[in-house]
Amino acid sequence: MSQEHQNYLVTVERFFLSLKDSGMALSATDYDLIQQWENRGIPVNIVCRGIENGVAEFETQRQSSRMGLNYLKVFVEEELERSRI
Repeated sequence: MSQEHQNYLVTVERFFLSLKDSGMALSATDYDLIQQWENRGIPVNIVCRGIENGVAEFETQRQSSRMGLNYLKVFVEEELERSRI
């Protein structure tokens, strides 16, 4: 694994876990999603902004289900679209 790949993965992982305020690791599905974002060339700052927006939305809805990155991917896509305008 390259250092650049490791940095992307760790940055997104730590950012999400700090916002989620629970858990110590992500699921295999979450790691796969992060790798997909990296492979698509989505900048890590765009991913993090999308995650932040999604977590804020999740908290306003006071959902009780477990939140994972799969739930937040729509927010990452929205942030990516905003960045292209």
